[in-house]
Amino acid sequence: MTTPEAAADLAYDTRAVETARTVATRLAHPPTLERAVAAAAEQTTFPTSVGWRPTSIAAGNPGLAVVFAAFDVHQPDEGWDRLGHHVLTQAVTSMSERASVGASLFAGWSGIGFAATSLARGRNRYARLLDAVDREVATQVHRAVQRLESTHGCGVGEFDLISGLSGVGAYLLRRRGSAEAAETLREILRCLSTLLADKGEPRRWHTPADLVGHAMSSAYPDGNHNCGLAHGVPGPLALLAIAIRAGVEVAGAEVAVDTAAAWLAEHALADEWGPTWPNAVPLPPSRGSQPDGTALAHGRATWCYGSPGVARALWLAGTALNADRYRDLAVEAMRAVLARPPDRRGITSPTFCHGTAGLLHIVRRFALDTGLPEFVAGTTELLRDLLDAYEPDSVLGYRNVEPGDVGVDHPGLLDGAPGVALALLAAGTHDEPVWDRLFLLS
Repeated sequence: MTTPEAAADLAYDTRAVETARTVATRLAHPPTLERAVAAAAEQTTFPTSVGWRPTSIAAGNPGLAVVFAAFDVHQPDEGWDRLGHHVLTQAVTSMSERASVGASLFAGWSGIGFAATSLARGRNRYARLLDAVDREVATQVHRAVQRLESTHGCGVGEFDLISGLSGVGAYLLRRRGSAEAAETLREILRCLSTLLADKGEPRRWHTPADLVGHAMSSAYPDGNHNCGLAHGVPGPLALLAIAIRAGVEVAGAEVAVDTAAAWLAEHALADEWGPTWPNAVPLPPSRGSQPDGTALAHGRATWCYGSPGVARALWLAGTALNADRYRDLAVEAMRAVLARPPDRRGITSPTFCHGTAGLLHIVRRFALDTGLPEFVAGTTELLRDLLDAYEPDSVLGYRNVEPGDVGVDHPGLLDGAPGVALALLAAGTHDEPVWDRLFLLS
């Protein structure tokens, strides 16, 4: 006999898949997508940073290809792979029209490769494209490694997940069956192992004052150590841990993982619910500097910054090293996330990067890895919240919410409806969400 609880869970799963499919269908309809692009441009309060970028997996066609690839896994006979091929072709065409393209995962060649690999699904597809991507990435990685090895302190974009070597490595992990890709991956892992193994103060991966981005400069006028999974040390930590688990051996990787995980453990903060992390740890103040006092404020409960992303990196580190001290801290931090009242989590948007979808997916990963009832219950609670946030009369079904409660019909994977669709599909099915390697969550 089906219990009321099981029936409710099944109903949520069914709604999740149906809602995800509705969003994906709208994304696959060119006039609807064009409406969303135009609407977002009118609605956003960040016009210089929010916009459709055809070659970007974060905010363009490669991101849509990843969504369609996930639906091709779930419904392999419904033509989702053809839809993915169409948008990937558009992205590659746009690439050829640009004067220069970087190697990064979220805005460059690695994103194209990630999308193509997702659509190929082990089938003999996109081989020539992927070989070309791997050659271009290898050339750019070699230059990036040389820069990073010669510096003490750098912009986060040199090594992070969004723009740097960690993101490129996330793509290459999926291509390690190719000899060239495997060697480029090892070059990245060796470089990041050296970077993260440093125990100096400040660490070699710190951000000097002149390279701190504008959004963080008032909080960290003297520089910082970035703690976000998207832009800080948890990114390369997660990559190295995943590589170790995948059997990619690089000298010094385990020492680097232990050193970086220990640093994060040492710099955890605490509130009445448990451990948490700031966006970054400030460097010592220089004479005359005037921090705005927010440097060690607790981060949001999101993927990009805050406890969920850090906890996931620590869990992966603990699993790679078979170190309970890191896994236990990760579990404690995630319990604290769920114990905090929703209005204390700092989440106002349903989206993946800094919203409910990203938190849902991380909690679900912890539920699958641990089987702990609080994470199973947390998954159900967050799925309900995400389904309740559905706006059927909006262009795509979900809108990003900017400061000031500004709703934006964002069509990008990172900050818009596509990322929500991925999280909903994963929550409502038993399909392995291999796409979340994009976020270094598995």
